[in-house]
Amino acid sequence: MLGNGFDLQCGLKTRFEDFMQPRIARVKKMEDILSSSEDLPLITVRGPDGHELHGNNLSYLLWEKDLTVWDFILLEDKQKRAWYDVEECIKDWVNYSSPSASSKPHLRQICDTFGKPDKDHWPDLQGPIKADQCVLAYATDFYRWDGQYSTLLDILSDQLRYFEGSFAAYILDQITFNNRYASYVDTLIGCLANDEMPEQVLDINYTKGRYSASSKSTNILDFNYTDPVKLMWENSPTCLNVHGLARENDIIFGIDGTNVNPEQESYANIVKFTKTYRIMALNNVPHRSLVRPYLSSDPDNATSTIKFFGHSLAEADYSYFQAIFDEVSLYESNTRLIFYYNRKRPDGGNAKEEMFEKVNHLITTYGQTLDNKDHGKNLLHKLLLEGRLIIKQVPLNSREVYIAND
Repeated sequence: MLGNGFDLQCGLKTRFEDFMQPRIARVKKMEDILSSSEDLPLITVRGPDGHELHGNNLSYLLWEKDLTVWDFILLEDKQKRAWYDVEECIKDWVNYSSPSASSKPHLRQICDTFGKPDKDHWPDLQGPIKADQCVLAYATDFYRWDGQYSTLLDILSDQLRYFEGSFAAYILDQITFNNRYASYVDTLIGCLANDEMPEQVLDINYTKGRYSASSKSTNILDFNYTDPVKLMWENSPTCLNVHGLARENDIIFGIDGTNVNPEQESYANIVKFTKTYRIMALNNVPHRSLVRPYLSSDPDNATSTIKFFGHSLAEADYSYFQAIFDEVSLYESNTRLIFYYNRKRPDGGNAKEEMFEKVNHLITTYGQTLDNKDHGKNLLHKLLLEGRLIIKQVPLNSREVYIAND
């Protein structure tokens, strides 16, 4: 299983902070233009429906510069979190339990205040730009909002597709301008696949353009938007990009749908923001093809080793881990788990200690889902006693592999 740390290790600037920096600069430039001029020229843009629209206010200037409402929502959200948490931010804006909840989401506040057909009562967008003002301006200038909460949710969903498209283009640029990325990827994939295995399971032959050794025994669940394997090569490992691919422009930013209440208002519109709903639309390899299940009649056929590198092990992705652990029957089988950490962190923290804490939380949380509660309580202890849980530094045995933050 690969997370964003894999692409960072291979030299790509794929932190969300890196993506947002030039967009923030664009926002500040637009605000400077606004403050230095009373009147904006007439701007022609193409709206969401493809038709031309004309205007001379700030919303048209922002739209022309490919800025979405999510740029302003995330920028404002970061000021209270101190980092970009895309999933939590989306959840805060679109998901809530009931209209009478003590803390109403931003969209509900906008609807309660401005959800009237008389646009003369709606304020013009001005700088410094606030997220709710931008949402209102875009909704009325480009989408002809009818004042309804469900419609506003659909507008934010459409804007999220634009925002994802910009991120996909950014990722593709990162790959294009890093001419050693492909070789870094191949080297690191080989290191990870072969580490802690009794024999070589993956070998990359550049001359013949193929994977050799037992490459079909190596499957990859990739949480990134990049391609870690060369699919045109002979005998390539199976790879599932669970959240889409940048080159297909189908990447996903979404929320965990576990706690989305089907009884709440506009559920049909809210559920479109969940990862599960979005993934259903992608034509990808099913999870089962990546994992050989545990069968009591043939216990040795289950997937022997599951390796994690570069993944934050955040709770938002626990559903994926649970599905795979269930498939291999983690308690009963002989499946090993190997968690790799990088030798250093950008903030100077202790990477090994942090990985210990994350793994402990993951396994303990998964244990709570087991039907046999006693098994759940001692799962971590059992894995350690049986030598089936390994936490170690990532095996960088080639100078060709990029060392992040060196």
